[in-house]
Amino acid sequence: MSGDEVLGTAARAAAVRAAAARGLEFLNAQSARLEAAVVDHVWFGADPQAVVDALAAYRNPDGGFGRGLEVDIGAPDSNPFAMRLALSYLRDIPRDVGAELRHGAALWLVENQAADGDWHLSEASKSGKLAPWFADWTFPSLNPACCLAGLATALDLATAEMLERVDALFRDQASMDKVRTGEFYDLVPYVEYSLTGALPQEYLYALGETIARWASEDRFEDAEHFFNLAFGGCGELAARIPAGIVEGYVERSVTEQQDDGGWPSPYDPAWRPAATVGVLRALARVRRE
Repeated sequence: MSGDEVLGTAARAAAVRAAAARGLEFLNAQSARLEAAVVDHVWFGADPQAVVDALAAYRNPDGGFGRGLEVDIGAPDSNPFAMRLALSYLRDIPRDVGAELRHGAALWLVENQAADGDWHLSEASKSGKLAPWFADWTFPSLNPACCLAGLATALDLATAEMLERVDALFRDQASMDKVRTGEFYDLVPYVEYSLTGALPQEYLYALGETIARWASEDRFEDAEHFFNLAFGGCGELAARIPAGIVEGYVERSVTEQQDDGGWPSPYDPAWRPAATVGVLRALARVRRE
């Protein structure tokens, strides 16, 4: 489907819903149980307990997540990057679903936060297959610290002490220059930290300006990367993105869907289910606003 065919609000809505149905078929064909459960819930009203049941397969006895949830970390042990993904999926379902999973995640966050405010990769996590960027990761870092703080706040899992530690780390490492001139992954922790309500207004303004500028310059690799920044944070940030830009990326997302119903990933093909659910959960948020 070309962008020219997605004309008018009703036509666009029908095209996106059809894309969601095809995306769900792709995820089921890929046996991507978790991603399929999320799409089935946010688009077609399926029982959110299916999301919890699928996510539990990646949970460890310590309440954390691993077991391949973060594709680029092979060790089964709990790690902060898998926790970030798990929390992001929990954002898509009602707060009263998955109480045990949420409680375990909250305990893991408290018990594994370092004094520097961050959550580090354990030696056990480092012992398995590890993508080069994770092998070279420097801690403490705004990512994952600010990401986990934001998502935990959005889910009512954060504690005051946890947020105080992350705030100290933010004040030590935050850079307006990164927000204005950095790369995609430089912006992610600022976007997700906005969920805490503690991101200074000047950073929020700069994020909105940068996202809009990148969109006007056609700098995003694909629609999913745009949606991750535009809709990955607080509502105030999303509201700062001009409606015309959002509409353009809605149309672009439909054109980027591949023949098998999934969306492409610029990374390892194993990330295609995550890319697919990323696009479709963002489109569901656009639809709700």
